[in-house]
Amino acid sequence: METARKQTRHRVASLLVYALLLAAIQYCVVSTGLMPNENAIWIYSGFASLLFGSRLLNPHFTPPADAATNAFMALAALVAGSLVVTPGSGDAVLLWSVIALCATICVVSVFVLLIRPPVGAETRPYVRLADRAVRGLGSPVVIFTIVILLCVWLFHRTRADEVATILSAWAVIVVLRPVESVLGFVDWASEQWGVVRAAQVIGAIAAYQSPGIVLVRQLGDNSVARGTPMVVADDNGPWMLGVALNYVGRDEGNLLRVLTTRLPEVLKRRISKLPEARGTGIALALSTAPDELADVPAIQWINRLCGVVVSDTNLDYILFEVTEDRDLAEGRLVEARIGDHHVIFQIIDGLTREEIVQQKNTYGYARAKARKIGRWDTDVGKFVPVKWLPRINAPVFLLDAHEHIFAPDSIGHFPNTGFGVSLNISEAVTHNTAILGILGIGKSYLSNELVERMIADGIKVICLDLTNQYAQLLPEFIDPVFEDLRRQELVVAGQGGAPHQNQEQGGSHLAFRARVTEQLRDFVSPAEQRWLRILNPAQFEVTRQAGGMFQGNANMATLTPAEITAIISDAALTVCQELGMIDRARVCLVYEEAHSLVPEWNSVVAEGDKAATARSARAILQGRKYGLGCLLITQRTANVTKTILNQCNTIFAMRTFDDTGKEFLSNYIGRDYAGVLPSLEARHAVIFGKASSCENPVLVRLNDRQPFLDAFRAEHPIQPLPELEEQ
Repeated sequence: METARKQTRHRVASLLVYALLLAAIQYCVVSTGLMPNENAIWIYSGFASLLFGSRLLNPHFTPPADAATNAFMALAALVAGSLVVTPGSGDAVLLWSVIALCATICVVSVFVLLIRPPVGAETRPYVRLADRAVRGLGSPVVIFTIVILLCVWLFHRTRADEVATILSAWAVIVVLRPVESVLGFVDWASEQWGVVRAAQVIGAIAAYQSPGIVLVRQLGDNSVARGTPMVVADDNGPWMLGVALNYVGRDEGNLLRVLTTRLPEVLKRRISKLPEARGTGIALALSTAPDELADVPAIQWINRLCGVVVSDTNLDYILFEVTEDRDLAEGRLVEARIGDHHVIFQIIDGLTREEIVQQKNTYGYARAKARKIGRWDTDVGKFVPVKWLPRINAPVFLLDAHEHIFAPDSIGHFPNTGFGVSLNISEAVTHNTAILGILGIGKSYLSNELVERMIADGIKVICLDLTNQYAQLLPEFIDPVFEDLRRQELVVAGQGGAPHQNQEQGGSHLAFRARVTEQLRDFVSPAEQRWLRILNPAQFEVTRQAGGMFQGNANMATLTPAEITAIISDAALTVCQELGMIDRARVCLVYEEAHSLVPEWNSVVAEGDKAATARSARAILQGRKYGLGCLLITQRTANVTKTILNQCNTIFAMRTFDDTGKEFLSNYIGRDYAGVLPSLEARHAVIFGKASSCENPVLVRLNDRQPFLDAFRAEHPIQPLPELEEQ
C-alpha cells in the first residue's frame, strides 16, 4: 500500500515537471510561442494528452473505453489541424490516413465494449484480437506519439531547431523518464538509513521444516541462548516471530533450530527494510519490551518449553523430540495446542533415537511419548476429551510443578500438579474395582480410603480380611464387643455338624450359612446404623460331609477360606435381592488377599475351591442390579480368578513385575502404561475405568493417609456407633 502511494506521488510530480518543461520549450523555441495555432497542436493535444494519459489515467494498461477516448481526442485535434493543410497534397493524404487510423481505433473500441460479455471470459477469437489491438494502439504513449510525430512533420519541418527540440522532449518523456528515475533513487537512498545493520543479522535461513521450524546458518561464533526472540524475514512469504530452541547437526554443519509463530504487526513495522539476502530469508535479532510479547506463549513459557511434536503422533498419543529434559519424568504432564484448546498429555515412555543426516554424520536425540488426557475444565473440575491431534513441530510445554492441595473428593493427583482425579464411589462398587500391585506399596491404605468413602456415601461394607489389618486401620467404624459377639455366633454355628443321609446336608455349613445370612440381613437393613463388618474366613471352622454315611458316621471336611468366602458372597447377594433392585451401590464385598479368597482354578488349594470361586463370581455377576459389588485387592494377579477380575470395570494398577499381571493389565490400560508398572514409585498407580473422572488411563500420585483423613473427615464426620443392645 505504501509503495503504491509513492508511485502515484512520483507520477504526479513527473507530470508537473514535464508540463513546465514543455511549456518552456513552446515559449522559447517555437516561433509562435504559446499562441494556440497549428504550431501548438503538438503540445496542447499531443503532449498534454500523452502526459495525463500515461502518468495519471492509464499508467499500467489501457482498457477499450480509454482507448476510444484517446483515439477520439487525437482525431479531433488532427481534424482541426487539417484546416491549414493544402487539400490534395501529400501532407493531406498523410494527415487523413492518421485521422482514419484514429477513427478506426475509436470505432473498434466501441465495438468491443458493446459485444464483449459483462462478466466471465471472452472466448471469441475476433473479439479477443480486436480487444488486444485497441489496447495496444489506443494507449496514450502510442497514439499521441503518432500525433506528435505527424505534427512535427506537417508544421515544424522547416525549422530544424524546433524539430530537434520537440523530438528530444519526446525521447526524454517517453523513453528516458529521468524524473521518475531520480525520484526512485531518492526514495531508495532514504530507505537505506532504515536498513537492518549487519550486527542485527543472526544468519541466513538454511532450511524450512514446515510447519513451524526453520534452521538458521548462524553468522559469527556467538551462541544464541534458548528462548532468544528474533524475526524470520523472507520476502517470499509472511514474516514470522522466531524463538531459538537448540543447535542441531546437519550436513551443512551446526545449525540453529528456531521455532516460528505469528509476528505481531507492531514488531514488523519496526524493521523497515531488509538488506540484500541474495535469494534467501534471514533471521534478525529483535529487542522488545516485555508487554509486546505478552500474548506469545512460546516466549512467555520458554522456561517450560521441553520439545516439539514429531512424526508418528496419533489421536491418542503425541511423540515429541525433547529439547530440554530438565524435570521430565514418567507421569509428568505436558501441554500442546490442538485448535483453540490447550490439551494436557501425560508422559509414559521415552527412548533415544539416532538419525543419519549424511554419510557418517548422525543426529541423536531423545523422544518422549505422552498419552492424551484432555483439557482441564475448571467448572466441572476434571479433564474433558479433545478430538484431533496437534500439528507437527508444535511446541510442547512442561506443566509447572505445584504443591498439591488435598481435595476431599480426589483419590489422588497428577504428579507435581494440582490436577486431582476423583472417583464415583457408587460406580466403583456397582461396576466392581480391583487394586493390583506387589506387597508394600500402599494397597491397604488405598483400599481403606475407598472403604471410608463408601461408608460416607451410605454403602455398607463387608470386608473379608485374612490379614486382620482393617480392624486396626478402621477402628472408628467397628465396635469390638459387637464384632466379637457376632463372630462367636458364627463360630458356634460352624462347630459340630451331624452326618446326614443326604450328603449335601451333612456337616455344619448349612447352619453356618443360615447364621451368616441372618447377620447380613440385619446388617444390610436400612435401619441398621453400622456400616462396616469385618470377617476373617480363616477364623471359622465349618464342616461339610465328604462322603456317604456308614454305620451312622461320615467323613467331614473343613471348608477352606475360599468356600467360606463363597457362603458370605451368596448370603450378601440373597439379602440384597430381598431388598429389591436399585440403581446405586448398596453393599460392597471387599476381598483382601483375593488370590486366597477367589483363586484362579490352577491356583486352588482344594478341589472344592473351584466351585466356591464360581459361586462367588456368580454373586458378583448378578449383584450389580441389586446394588452389590466388590473391591478386590491382590498382589498376585495371575492367581486371582479372571471371572471376577474381568468384571472389575475400574482398575488401580500399582507396581507389578510379573508378566502375567502386566499382560492382563495391558488389556485395560494399554501396553504403554503397563510398561511403566515395574518402575512405579510407592503410592503411585495407573487408574482407569468407569468410576474414574478421566476417560483414559492416567498415572496418579495417590493420597497420603493422614492428609486424607484430616481433610475428608472434616467434611464427612464419623457418626457414632449405636449402643450395643443388652442380650
